[in-house]
Amino acid sequence: MGQLYPWKTSIQLDRQSNRPLYLQIVDALIREIVSGRLAPEYKMPGTRHLASLLEINRKTVAIAYDELTAQGWLKVIPAKGTFVSDSLPQLQPVAPKKAPALTSLPETARFKVTSLVSSFSASLTALLRITDGSPDVRLAPTAEIYRWCRQVAKSAPSLRYQDEQGDPHLRETLAQYLRQTRGVVSQSEQLLITRGSQMGIFLAFQALLQSGDNIIVGEVSYPEANRVIELCGGNRQEVPVDEQGLSTDAIEAICQRQPVRALYITSHHHYPTTVTLSINRRMKLLALAQKYGFAIVEDDYDYDFHYASSPLLPLASLDTQGSVIYLGSFTKCIAPSIRVGYLAAPTNFIQTITPYRRLIDRQGDPVMERALAKWIEAGDLQRHVKKSLRIYRERRNFLSQYLREHLNPALSFREPEGGMAIWVRGNPTIDTLALAQYTASRGVSLEGVEHWQHYQGIRLGFASLTSDELEQGMNVVTEGVNALLKKN
Repeated sequence: MGQLYPWKTSIQLDRQSNRPLYLQIVDALIREIVSGRLAPEYKMPGTRHLASLLEINRKTVAIAYDELTAQGWLKVIPAKGTFVSDSLPQLQPVAPKKAPALTSLPETARFKVTSLVSSFSASLTALLRITDGSPDVRLAPTAEIYRWCRQVAKSAPSLRYQDEQGDPHLRETLAQYLRQTRGVVSQSEQLLITRGSQMGIFLAFQALLQSGDNIIVGEVSYPEANRVIELCGGNRQEVPVDEQGLSTDAIEAICQRQPVRALYITSHHHYPTTVTLSINRRMKLLALAQKYGFAIVEDDYDYDFHYASSPLLPLASLDTQGSVIYLGSFTKCIAPSIRVGYLAAPTNFIQTITPYRRLIDRQGDPVMERALAKWIEAGDLQRHVKKSLRIYRERRNFLSQYLREHLNPALSFREPEGGMAIWVRGNPTIDTLALAQYTASRGVSLEGVEHWQHYQGIRLGFASLTSDELEQGMNVVTEGVNALLKKN
C-alpha cells in the first residue's frame, strides 16, 4: 500500500519558499492525516524511500518524522517502523474527488450562504475582450502617477491612519477641478473620496433606502446599480428611455401615484444606450425632485469623453436645492486599477454616509490620493484626457464605419456623441446571447450581453482596443451574425 500512495502528489515542495522543506513535509502529512487519507495505524514509508521519491536529503525526511512524532501525529514501533498514531481525534474523513491543491480551502461551506442577484459571466481570459466600455490601460500614465506615489510615501505621516472622508489635499484639489470643468460648486467638506463609483453608489443607497422605498431607474439601466438597490431593500420603478434620455413624464406619473425616495441616472451618457439627457428634461427632473422631495443619484461615469461638442453640464451644476448626489471616478479616465472615486453632496449627507464608509473600509489609499492631487495640480490629468479623447474619437469613428459597412441592417445603432461604447440593437432574427456564445468559442468576449438580451442590445466598447484589434474582434462578430442569419 505504501508503495502505491501518491506521495509526490500529496507532498509538493516549494524550494523557493522561505518555509523549510522539513516543515513543508510536516504540513502536508498533517493535511493527509486530518483528511482521513492516511488512516490511523497506517505504516509510513521509510525515510530513505520517501526522500528518494521527493528527491531530497534523507535527513530532511527524518527531521520531519521526528517533528510529527513529537507532536503526536506519528508513533514509532521498534523493529516495525513508523505509523500514523491511533490516538488522534476522530475527525469525519472527507474523500475528495481529487487531492486538493496546497493551501486550498473546502469548496463548500457548512454554513448557509446568501448570494447576490447573479454572478458575472464575462470571460476575463478571452483572447480579445470587447468590453461594455473601458479605458485603454496602455494609455494610462501609471509611471507618472507612481512617481508621485513614491514621493508622497517618503513622508511618514502619509502612512498613518488618515481622514475617513479622504485625503484633504485631494478633496480641495478635486473641489476646484469640478468647479472648473463641470460647474459643480462644492467645498472640500462636501466631498467623500471612495474606492471608485461603485462604492459611491453603494454608500448613497445604503444611507438613503429603507426596505420598500421606491427608486426610479431607466427600463434599461446599470445592472450593478440595480443590484445595490435590491440589496438595500429598494423597490425599482422603471421608466422608458428614448433619444432624450429618461422620460420625465413617466417619472412624474409615478410620483403622482406613490412616494419616491430616489432616482438613479447616468445623465451624460445613459447606460447602456449612451443617449444624453436633454436640457429640457434636466430642468424638469430637478423641478420634480424639488416638488416631490426625492434624491437624484447622478452617476457621471464618463463625463470627460465627449466628441461632438461641449458636453452638457451635470445636473449637480444646476442644483440649488440640495437634491443631487453626484458620483464620479478616475477609473474611466485613467485605468480600472486606480480605485479612486468621489461623491459630492450636501454637507449633512456626507456626514451621514462617512460612518458607513468607515464600516466597510476604514479609509482609502492616502498615498495614491495625495499623489493624484499633485498630479492634477500639475495639469497632467487634463493633458491625459485631451490625448485620450483624440484617440478614443478615432476608435469610435472606426467602429461606426465598420458597423455601417459590414453589419447594416443586422445591427442598428446611432453614433454616440461621447463615451466609450456604441449601443447596437439586433434585428428580430438575431439572438444576441447566441451571438456572444459564438464569439466566445472563437476567443472574442462580448461582455454584458446577458443583461440586454430582452432588448436585443449589445454595448460594443471601442476605447480599450486599437483599430486593428477592433477589426479583429468585429470580424468574428460579423461571422457570428452571418451564421445566425443563415440558421434562421
